[in-house]
Amino acid sequence: MRALLSVFNKDGIVELAERLKELGIELIATDGTANAILKHGIPVKRVSEFTGVPEMLGGRIKTLHPAIHAGIATGDIGLVAVNLIPLNGLTSMDIGGVALIRSALKNLEKTAVVVNPARYHQIIDELLHNGHLSYNTRLELACEASSYIAEYDSKVDKMLRELRVKG
Repeated sequence: MRALLSVFNKDGIVELAERLKELGIELIATDGTANAILKHGIPVKRVSEFTGVPEMLGGRIKTLHPAIHAGIATGDIGLVAVNLIPLNGLTSMDIGGVALIRSALKNLEKTAVVVNPARYHQIIDELLHNGHLSYNTRLELACEASSYIAEYDSKVDKMLRELRVKG
């Protein structure tokens, strides 16, 4: 199994990466997340190495690639840890992170999505004890992720409505 790590909030990501690696899980990460992990000597493959395509537009385009989403759909990427760039205007809107979450939600039978760093310990504990994440855990995480992007989308909607009022 592989894990894809793409987080703005890096709280706990190094420990998660270290524990996943100890469990024999291959790590793939976006550049910023990879840099944080590599600083601690934990091997990780950059998304650009995995896809064969470098990050574009200053890192704004990195995970929108068929190899990433096919990996999630097939369960080859069985864990996606992602949290979004804070929304400070439409130009800061996270597109790839939302797409990762939606892809993992659609494929929750095979892939778990973790948006909350406070869940990392639970994930590791379950993987250590069971060797996999149960369907109920994946579903619980999916519900949390769905609420997370619904809240994000609500903020985008509010911004757009405010622009309409100003226009």
